[in-house]
Amino acid sequence: MLAFCATAANGVAATSGCSAFPSQATAQASFTEEGGGPGHDVGGLDGDGDGIACEGLPGPFTGYATIGYNRKRGFFYGTASMPPRGSGDEGFACLYGNPHFPEGPRQLKVFSVRSGEDVAISNVVGAEAKPGSGRLVWKADKAAVHAGRYYVAFEERLRLSPYGANECPGFRSREAALP
Repeated sequence: MLAFCATAANGVAATSGCSAFPSQATAQASFTEEGGGPGHDVGGLDGDGDGIACEGLPGPFTGYATIGYNRKRGFFYGTASMPPRGSGDEGFACLYGNPHFPEGPRQLKVFSVRSGEDVAISNVVGAEAKPGSGRLVWKADKAAVHAGRYYVAFEERLRLSPYGANECPGFRSREAALP
């Protein structure tokens, strides 16, 4: 079995497994950074193979996002899988909400990786929530795309109250060589 060592929030090396992380978002960040994804469990953090690490941990929550490009029709596309809500709550975390409307779609932008600072190449796009599956589905039209590295970044969800940490921080996909 692969031993997975992570650095806890206090900077101390932690033991393997989900208990090493204070939240699902920190586990997801480490899982993705180490190359984890759907069907590729790293460190025993994704037992069901859906790309979501440590689904039983409390929030904040983040998802696993993908990006692709349809050259023939000229658009970026992808999904983001979100974890189920913790503590016996029904549904999936962070499917809805943006800086303007708490019940509106999650918002995202597509970025081109550049030396120096990455460049947003799309306007803000809303991701359609699929509540039964816990997925966000998105599409961004962009006819002329040069070969390069791209990623999609989901904005932080609107805070529902002024107190405490945001349950739904921003997150992004891995970089992908497209088209």
